[in-house]
Amino acid sequence: MIVSEFLIQKLEEQGVEYAYGCIGGSVTYLIDSLYTKSKIKFIHSYNEQAAAYSASASAKYTGRLGVAIATSGPGATNMVTGIADAYFDSAPVLFITGQVNTYDFKYNRPIRQCGFQETDIVSITKPITKYSTLLDKIENVEEEITKVIRIATTGRKGPVVLDIPLNIQRTQINHTGMVTAQFYDNNTLLSREDINLVVKLYDSSKKPLLLLGGGCRGGDIKSEVVKFSERLNIPVVVSLLGKDCFPNDHRLYAGFIGSYGNRFGNLALAKCDLLIALGSRLDSRQVGNEISPFTEKEIIQVDIDPDYTDTRFKRKTNIIIDVYKFLYSLNNYIEEKKIKVNENVNWIDSIKCWEKTFHPLSEINRSNNKNFHYLVLDEISRNLQSDDIICTDIGQNQMIAAQVLNISQSRRFITSGGMAPMGFGVPAGIAIALDSKKRTIVITGDGGLQMNIQELNTINFLGLPIVIFVFNNKSLGMIKQFQYLYFNSRYYDTDKDSGYNVPDFLKIAQAYGIKSVRITEKTPAWRRKIREILMNEKDQPLLVDIDFNYQTFIYPKLEYDKPIHKIDPQLRGKEKDLAEG
Repeated sequence: MIVSEFLIQKLEEQGVEYAYGCIGGSVTYLIDSLYTKSKIKFIHSYNEQAAAYSASASAKYTGRLGVAIATSGPGATNMVTGIADAYFDSAPVLFITGQVNTYDFKYNRPIRQCGFQETDIVSITKPITKYSTLLDKIENVEEEITKVIRIATTGRKGPVVLDIPLNIQRTQINHTGMVTAQFYDNNTLLSREDINLVVKLYDSSKKPLLLLGGGCRGGDIKSEVVKFSERLNIPVVVSLLGKDCFPNDHRLYAGFIGSYGNRFGNLALAKCDLLIALGSRLDSRQVGNEISPFTEKEIIQVDIDPDYTDTRFKRKTNIIIDVYKFLYSLNNYIEEKKIKVNENVNWIDSIKCWEKTFHPLSEINRSNNKNFHYLVLDEISRNLQSDDIICTDIGQNQMIAAQVLNISQSRRFITSGGMAPMGFGVPAGIAIALDSKKRTIVITGDGGLQMNIQELNTINFLGLPIVIFVFNNKSLGMIKQFQYLYFNSRYYDTDKDSGYNVPDFLKIAQAYGIKSVRITEKTPAWRRKIREILMNEKDQPLLVDIDFNYQTFIYPKLEYDKPIHKIDPQLRGKEKDLAEG
């Protein structure tokens, strides 16, 4: 077999079903091998950036290896933002790039380029991958292909780049099955010393709290989290990437936290006396820059990555282990030793009281701003099916979704956290609709949709069961809110009056062959219209343009120099007393 056939065979062994990309001269052998020798379906994206987002979203959703393919030069560089998204959000993705023939590659010669579309994508992507390599020696093929797959899928998962020259792709290989590459994986369970420490800190706490980050993604982890929290009566808060790691309708759910988090969740985060952070790096978007609420509490940070041992917190214990193994070990110990459980009744009651008073819709009302965008999202949440999968883009649409959506046991919430590129939502929805074979909801904004609007072509061509809700405020709402708060309302490049424009999305959807509908605050029985949209599976794919004819605001919002529980809008009277009590 030739090298491209061997690579595709290895991907099939990993259970890869879809590869995303655009065909080009330097990947013709790879694409031909997909077509002639494989059951893997190649999904044509109309920009390689979208292909990279699709592969990253697939990996986030399934936990398995995602694959994106691009030709050399512009094809490879178009994927860079998606590679970074996979890197920052720990998504295992193999990015395969074609390269010019080895005899046309410049190597160390002091010239800019030798072959047509030659670009050193390996050097460009090294800072945003776990491993990036040029496969230019036929004797290294078996070892390197096996190596990149293992690196992407073990330890703290993440992307790898495999750059394959055209002449290497077509070279015959004698597959020996002998691979000498060595790989590290953390297979140890939690030590008895660490188990005793966790149990001791729990026993002495009166207000324990679990914080779930992106490192908690995965079905097995979710079940262990639920078991652990229920056995010990520990309330649970979630970060943006941990939003679907715990049922949002569970009695112990304590909210979404962070700079735009639920106030009740941030209050729980600030006032707990023991914080167990699982798969979370405790960055400033989660805990704020002013960390006074965290200086005296006990913190246990559990992460597979030893580099995330933040020293800002005085009383913090770092446990370097896979989150699943941490929970599995503790759950077995709790069951075996019949650990005494603290009821934590007063603590749980306090959180539930905060949740009732400071529910998401109350915050926009408290800020004295228009609230139709919140009411729409709430109506969407109320009418989701039990197993719907929600993908968001970046911006205000993402934060409202995280604040308001009820992600119950069987639902999923897929987004971009670390890189946060606008244009993520639609390509993500494509991949997840294919992977799940289920109805997928995409929540995007007018800005994000325009970043990869060409992918509507793929949605229609494949007839995917996707409903796209466009939160259309005809502006770049998140930045416009910044300009309102910090630049004395000097709006530039954020709305029609200052250089940013929005087309008629209904006409664009029609051009791509997708049904569409527009809803405004004045639409008769708009709530019923949303219910009908979400109940009718025949009208899919469908684009729903939610027209907000006003500047939208997102609240609560944390200012830079305030602690996590002192978020805007500021509280007064009895509400202030309740939050500070």
